[in-house]
Amino acid sequence: MIKLSICIPTYNFGQFIGQTIDSICSQIVPNVEVIILDGGSTDDTSCVVENKKKYYPFLKYYKQEFRGGIDKDIEKLVSFADGDYCWLFSADDVMLPNSIQYVLSEISSGYDIYLCTHDLCTNEMDFIKEYPIFFNIKGEKVFYFSNDFERKNYFKLARTSEAFFTFLAGPIFKKKIWDDHGVPESFYGTHWIIAGHLLPTLSHDSVIKYTNKKLLHRRGGNDSFSDGDYIDVYRIFIDSFQHVGSSIFGEGSYEMFHILRVLRNDVKFRGLLLAKLAIHNKLSKYAMNDLDNLATSLYKPKKSLNGFLMFFLYKIFSPLSIKILYFLYVHLKGNKKI
Repeated sequence: MIKLSICIPTYNFGQFIGQTIDSICSQIVPNVEVIILDGGSTDDTSCVVENKKKYYPFLKYYKQEFRGGIDKDIEKLVSFADGDYCWLFSADDVMLPNSIQYVLSEISSGYDIYLCTHDLCTNEMDFIKEYPIFFNIKGEKVFYFSNDFERKNYFKLARTSEAFFTFLAGPIFKKKIWDDHGVPESFYGTHWIIAGHLLPTLSHDSVIKYTNKKLLHRRGGNDSFSDGDYIDVYRIFIDSFQHVGSSIFGEGSYEMFHILRVLRNDVKFRGLLLAKLAIHNKLSKYAMNDLDNLATSLYKPKKSLNGFLMFFLYKIFSPLSIKILYFLYVHLKGNKKI
């Protein structure tokens, strides 16, 4: 009987997927399956995977000849899983040694979802920093959502949007939970199908364990969302995730207050200013009005004083002043990239 399904969606990650497969399959044990769904890659992904299957014959590889989109690809991939629990994993990240054995030990306790942590790394996998999901939690913690105080505390302690399932490999979840929580058609195309399936558990009598255990290195500088224009990432984070969250919890709810709070932490003010400069320099397909609308959606200046002040600051910075500040920042940092 399969206890854990490790599910890897991929599209044109031939450069990285071999390292990912080695990091996972080298520690495989009985009752664990590894499944890859290739969403129509046009690079050498299939050649790399087929070569790895010579060493790891248990590896299951499915390739479709079309791009279904990340949301539909993930749903299809999870439907192939036979395990009691699923662990989605990016095709460019690296699993740390002994992680599978650790997860198998954890899921024996039967909680609904387990949240793991990771390091942030460069594209070459050099360490940048740790990335804790919650404030003020040093060790592991179990949240019982049947208790209203613990449920609210989960939202209050959230430091990043990963607490709300925005990172592919963060949650390890019961497949039954995924199957029991269908999603509306409007969630397809948001890039947040995982949150769409799992966020409803935060309003039910579920149990989530924050393991505070680092199980992988996350590769940076390789964002498949952006297609070369990072404003796409802001649009997905700001508008699309708010749509998913407000559809589940309701606009203006306690839950959405904290989801917006962490989104403002994830989407840095500095990043919005640099996006403004990129549009001015015609390095983006977006117009300034598009970015202004995203800033309005993020800060909601008509609803809070803090939001008004942040939006005001965003508006008053001219491209020239941003360029000067950027130059000074890079110079003071010893010409390191922001």
